[in-house]
Amino acid sequence: MKKLLLEETQEDIVLKYLKKIIENTEWFNKIMLVGGAVRDEIMGLKPKDLDFVVNGDLNAGIDFSIWLGKKLGNFKQDSNPVIYPRFGTSKLTLKYNKFNLPDIELEFVAPRQEKYTEGSRKPEVSGGDLTDEVYRRDLTINSLMKNISTGEIIDLTGNGINDIKKGIIRTTSNPDIIYGEDPLRMMRTVRFSVKYGFEILPEALNGIKKNAHLINTISSERISDELNKILLSKEPARGLELLKDTGLLSHIIEEFNDAVGMVQNKHHKDDVFGHTVNVLKNTPSDLKTRLMALFHDIGKTLTKTISPDGSVHFYRHEEVGQEIAKKVMGRLKYPNDLINAVVMGIGNHMMLKQGGDNSKGLTDKTLRKFAARVGDNLENILDLIHADNISHSDESSMPNQIINVRKRLQTLNTKIDDNKKPKLPINGQDLLNLGLKPSPLFRDILNAVEDEWFENPNITKDDAMIIVKKFLPLNEEICRIIQLNQLK
Repeated sequence: MKKLLLEETQEDIVLKYLKKIIENTEWFNKIMLVGGAVRDEIMGLKPKDLDFVVNGDLNAGIDFSIWLGKKLGNFKQDSNPVIYPRFGTSKLTLKYNKFNLPDIELEFVAPRQEKYTEGSRKPEVSGGDLTDEVYRRDLTINSLMKNISTGEIIDLTGNGINDIKKGIIRTTSNPDIIYGEDPLRMMRTVRFSVKYGFEILPEALNGIKKNAHLINTISSERISDELNKILLSKEPARGLELLKDTGLLSHIIEEFNDAVGMVQNKHHKDDVFGHTVNVLKNTPSDLKTRLMALFHDIGKTLTKTISPDGSVHFYRHEEVGQEIAKKVMGRLKYPNDLINAVVMGIGNHMMLKQGGDNSKGLTDKTLRKFAARVGDNLENILDLIHADNISHSDESSMPNQIINVRKRLQTLNTKIDDNKKPKLPINGQDLLNLGLKPSPLFRDILNAVEDEWFENPNITKDDAMIIVKKFLPLNEEICRIIQLNQLK
C-alpha cells in the first residue's frame, strides 16, 4: 500500500480497492465506473470525480454504498452514506484513516429512466437497465462505462470511444430531448468542446441554437459555474464565440448583444466583440483576469459617439462598464469580492495608455499612485492591460509597455498598508498634537502629504510639516510649534 501511495493517485487506489473488496461477493461484475473518469482514461488522463453505476434495481446504488460503508467500518446512519431515495442515489465518503489519506467522496447510482414534465427540472424516476442509464446521459464521450471487476470498457452508444479518438462531440440521442431535460447541458457541450479542442457536430450545434432560450430556466449559480469553466479552458476565446454563435450568450449576458458588429476607431482592428475575444485569448488562465477581460469594454455598448469628422469615441466607457459588469455579475450570483476586483480592473484598464510602448510617458509618481490604487489586483490588471495593448491595431499596439512598467515597479517604493494607503510620516494624531481640531482640513492636509509621498516616498516628517505650514500660514502659534519640533 505504501508503494501505491507514492506512485498512484487516490482515485487509482480507490478503484483497485473496490475491485478487490467485491471479489467473490454479490457485487462482483456489477460495479461500473461511469462518465468523465472513463473518458479521461481513454484520453490518457488521470481519472477524477469517481462516479459509479451499480447494476440492479433502483435501490442497488444505495444498497451497495451501505454495504461498502459497513465493510470500511465508517457507516453512519443518515450521514454516511447520504441517501437520495427518490433518485436511487447515494454518496459515501471513504476514510483511509490508517493510511492517512484525505477523504474521498464517491457517488453510486442505479440504472434508471427519467421522465421530465415541461418546465420542471425534477424528473420522475423509475428503474432501468444499463442502456437506459447510458441514453439519459448528455454526450457520447460521457456515456462510457468500465466494469471495475473485469476492466472492460462498455460503449453502448457505439460512438463514445470513436468520438473521443476523433475529437467529436455529439449527444447520446435527440438533442431536443437531451437539452430539454437539462438546458445546462448546452453550456457543458461548449465547455467540453473548448476544454478538449473537440468539434461539436452540426446536429448538436443546431440543437443548442434551437433550445438556447431554455437556459433561462437554469439557476444563476449553475450558469456562472459553467461560464467559469469555459473561461478557464485552454480555448476561452473560442468558448465565447461558441456561446455567441449558438445564441446562449444573448440569454446569459444580453448586454453583449450590441457589442457584436459595433465598429471602433482607428486604434482597433476588430469590432467591440471581436476585440473582447482577442483580449480574452491573450490573458493567462486566471479567473479574475479573464472576467476582467470579458467585461473590460462592455461599457462601449452605451458610450459610442461619432464626431462631425467621422471619428469614433467611447468616452468614459470604463466607468460605464464598471456599472454594467457589477449588474451582470450580481445577476449571475458571483461573490462580492470577485465582483469588486473585476470592477476595479475595468475601471483601471485605460490608466496607463498615455505612457507609450516604452512607458516613458508615465512618471514614477503615476506608477506609485496606480499600484496603490489597485492594491492586490495589480498583477491581474497589468495582465489585462497587456492583453488589451496587444489586441489593438498594429499602429496602436504596445507589446512592450507592461514589460517596462513591471521592471520600473520593481525599483520603486510602492509599499502601502492594509488599507491600501501609503505609509505617511505623519497622521491625524500629529495634527491634533499641533493643537488643530478635527475638521475637513485634516483630510486636505493629509491628502497633500500623500500626494507628495507619491512624488517622493522617502519624504520625512520635517518635509511633511513644511506642507502643513502651507495650509496654516496665518496661524503663528502652530507654525511656532512646528518650528520648535524641527529644532529638536
